[in-house]
Amino acid sequence: MRLLRFIGFSLLEYLRSGRVAIEIIAALLIYAIFLRRPMDATYFFNVVGIFTPLLTLYTMAIVISLGDRPQGYVVVSRGIGRATFLLGLFFTAWTLVFGTYGLVSLIVALLNPPAELDLLNWLLGTLPLLLNIGLLAALMLLLSPLVLPTGWRLFILSLIALAFSGNFIGGQLLNALPEAMRSLLRALQALLGGPLVPAFYGFQLAVTRDYSSATALANLFAQTSLLVSLLGLAIYAFARRDLIFSTQ
Repeated sequence: MRLLRFIGFSLLEYLRSGRVAIEIIAALLIYAIFLRRPMDATYFFNVVGIFTPLLTLYTMAIVISLGDRPQGYVVVSRGIGRATFLLGLFFTAWTLVFGTYGLVSLIVALLNPPAELDLLNWLLGTLPLLLNIGLLAALMLLLSPLVLPTGWRLFILSLIALAFSGNFIGGQLLNALPEAMRSLLRALQALLGGPLVPAFYGFQLAVTRDYSSATALANLFAQTSLLVSLLGLAIYAFARRDLIFSTQ
């Protein structure tokens, strides 16, 4: 109940501050620019599959900034606890992004419904998309100054950059490296890129909505497990460090 009350309080503060206007404007712009043309379900989920992560980056950053204030000392000290406080910020951002996605879906359903997109197909495409929103929000929460000190944030960011390094280290640059270093780099890229697979496959699953194979269900389980792991790591790190909110 404390978690639900804190989420409701945070959402109410977000609405009363007027910040929700950005999400509403973004939803209207996405429809006006990309979703007014005749389209099918695949095109719709391609667009919203790119739109929702970008919106998550903005909304989660704003929610974290709202939580990282001196007023947070009062909220945490009134018995809500650190874990509830952190989860409240996460679910607040998740609700806002999913609500915006729901608004886009409603506008499309009323004004320009995609071909072959019924309620069941919408739910099948929404589930992995919703998990991807949670994964990105949880990662941002973990990498926030509220949870991890600067050194650990830079270390994790360097691992993420190394996982994506295959996209910009290649060709002559890769061939210029010694064979041992190339082998080590490929091994590190494969190892660090593993946790990114559920998110990328989740995007593909949202677009295709093909649950005929066991791989689809296994990926939903992998997305959920990774989400729980990121949140658990964030809660653990937040509980062990000194509680220092920003003075800005």
